[in-house]
Amino acid sequence: MLEFVFRGEFFDENYPQVVLLSEKWQADIKRLDQLKKNVQETLIKSCEIFDLAKVKKLKIITNNQMFVVMICQPDSYKTFVHKLYAEIADLQKVQIFAAPSCKLDVSAVALALEGEAYRFDKYKTKQKSDELPALETVCFPQFEKPDNWKETLALANGIRYAKDLGNEPSNFLTPEVLGLDIKRLEYLDIRVDLFDWNYITKNKMGLIEAVAKGSTNKPCLAVMQYLGNPNRKDWTLGLVGKGVTYDSGGISLKLDDQQIGEKKDMCGAAAVIAAMKVAALQKLPINLVAVLPIVENMPAANAYKPDDVLISMSAQTVEVVDTDAEGRLILADALWYLQEKFRVKKVIDIATLTGSTSYIFAGHYAALLGNDDSLMKIVQKAAKISGEKVWELPMDEEIDKRLKSEIADLKQLAKKEADSTQAACFLRHFIKQGVAWAHLDIAGCEADKSGNASGFGVALLVNIIHSLMEKK
Repeated sequence: MLEFVFRGEFFDENYPQVVLLSEKWQADIKRLDQLKKNVQETLIKSCEIFDLAKVKKLKIITNNQMFVVMICQPDSYKTFVHKLYAEIADLQKVQIFAAPSCKLDVSAVALALEGEAYRFDKYKTKQKSDELPALETVCFPQFEKPDNWKETLALANGIRYAKDLGNEPSNFLTPEVLGLDIKRLEYLDIRVDLFDWNYITKNKMGLIEAVAKGSTNKPCLAVMQYLGNPNRKDWTLGLVGKGVTYDSGGISLKLDDQQIGEKKDMCGAAAVIAAMKVAALQKLPINLVAVLPIVENMPAANAYKPDDVLISMSAQTVEVVDTDAEGRLILADALWYLQEKFRVKKVIDIATLTGSTSYIFAGHYAALLGNDDSLMKIVQKAAKISGEKVWELPMDEEIDKRLKSEIADLKQLAKKEADSTQAACFLRHFIKQGVAWAHLDIAGCEADKSGNASGFGVALLVNIIHSLMEKK
């Protein structure tokens, strides 16, 4: 991780400097007392020559010292910091100065810089040193360490962890290995129980069993419990994350070009695992429980098939239409288990669930559906704070009617159109009366432009948890 240094800590004025300004950049430069007068004059002259108002960004060398001058856009730190990092990645250490009119959120900038600096290169055996980013230290000489700095570091840690899990190849991160990795979090006073094939079959989780049985890598049901407020006997929130460590589509095999990247079909689970880790690192006074169905979806002689009828843990029967719609099946059993075992009254599930969501939003938004207006508003508020955007879709009764089966209680799916809503309607059949439930379909959001895991959902879930604490 990057090192961040604040006022009162060591820094060297000879480091390259980043100067962040508002649209009124001329006045801003004059007010930056940390810059020497001759430097101020040079910067103003250079910015006038190259018209900073239009280009928004300049790199200037004066008196053998480098200055990167940028117009700050605090309403879009992610985009702004992406451009900033491109200018400073090859520098070992930098200082960042900001005009007061920028109203810089240092924690947000640091978190975004840490995200830009992330690399997953553990399987590269031959790397040239000049291929690696050089940046190690970022100084904020004007700013004291933020009051929420420990929380920011914990969130950065969690997002990095979710990315690492999502980027692991599926031959290394099998369901068993992922379960064991979660088990390591017990050092944070998170109780982790790992349940095997025998437990799943004994408890009649027929949907998880069906999806998993085509793989030689057996499934794992991971249950995480964090008791940050042991004086309370109830759970504030229950979480479920889809943990398909590889999705071939099963008998309904995906096309070749669809199979690349399917190792990230467990990014919903990764977001939940990481959010639980962040809550523990931040020592939040809240009780959380998470259920993670972890499987591989593979074709085999014994794999489940279209036209099969499955018996869920809830005893509802499900007619299989497409084995590549496996996510809603394992989530259904996990949701039922969470409610039966822990009597949770607020539930959120998160999953890379439907191609429909990916097509609609192209990774810019996650789909949000649910049955409780109050919980939906909490999710939407958290999305605005975290910058991980959601868009509410309707739980349409006409689409729900599609799920009526001629030979079972439910069809797994019917038409593939509007499948974001259809999948949520299917899951709603496994939510008990009186339980507030929100469903997050993050398909398309789980990967960045380069195809690596984005860690989407961690900041969103953490902000939801904070909101629920405030509400109490």
